[in-house]
Amino acid sequence: MKRSSVYILSLLMLSLTPASCKMGTDEPAQEAETDSLDVDSLGLEQLDLFEEETIPEAADELFADFLYLYTTNDEFRRQRTVRGLHPFSMNAERAMVVIYEREDDLLLQKDTTARNVIMEQIVWDADSIYRFNFSKVNGLWTLSSVEGVDMSNTPNASFLVFLRDFIADSLYRQESIRQPLIMSFYSEEDEAEVEQEMPLSDWNELYAELPDMSETIFNIDYGQSLISQIRKSMQLQELSNGLFLKLHFDFSDDRWQLFKIES
Repeated sequence: MKRSSVYILSLLMLSLTPASCKMGTDEPAQEAETDSLDVDSLGLEQLDLFEEETIPEAADELFADFLYLYTTNDEFRRQRTVRGLHPFSMNAERAMVVIYEREDDLLLQKDTTARNVIMEQIVWDADSIYRFNFSKVNGLWTLSSVEGVDMSNTPNASFLVFLRDFIADSLYRQESIRQPLIMSFYSEEDEAEVEQEMPLSDWNELYAELPDMSETIFNIDYGQSLISQIRKSMQLQELSNGLFLKLHFDFSDDRWQLFKIES
């Protein structure tokens, strides 16, 4: 059953309600040097962690559960960071995304056997990416090393250059939307996925409600394959509630274009 775009947009807005909890502020990334993981230096066996009953038993299973505690509790963050490293921090108003190519790659977020996950802080003005490498050591997720790389030396380089301009320039953003722009969402009433064209005015209103991406974004690298030069998707996430919005792009006519939004 077809619905008005205003009704659909209101559903999307509800799914993007800002997280109610506050995370640590994202301080400017310092000059990064690669630090190798020294298990002995962690002193994990000597860590005076919180009382057992205050830490959820599953905190070290899914990385997302660990990340929530790491970014919301200063003491936990300090104890789960290798000595000498600048801890990873993220402001609740900043965008956390997963850049991927295949829907199957999103299943990596639910993989309890994962041992390495990288949080990438992409800083647009510096054309740099600071990679915070988290490893599971003795069953505990720990920030084990930090390194800095040029944005041009990454598999996503072409897409990231486009994304930087897409975010910074409203005119370029409008020109980079394929018409008609399709939005997709699950209708509980119809018990099915529903697709409908989205007017540019509704897109502009929706974009204004998205997390701030103007200075930096945080991309989670679970190990998803990044080899395609013609298709990229970006899942925006709310860390505290698991809600998300997907933006789908492809490369055609010598440019990247947004062609579909999925809630």
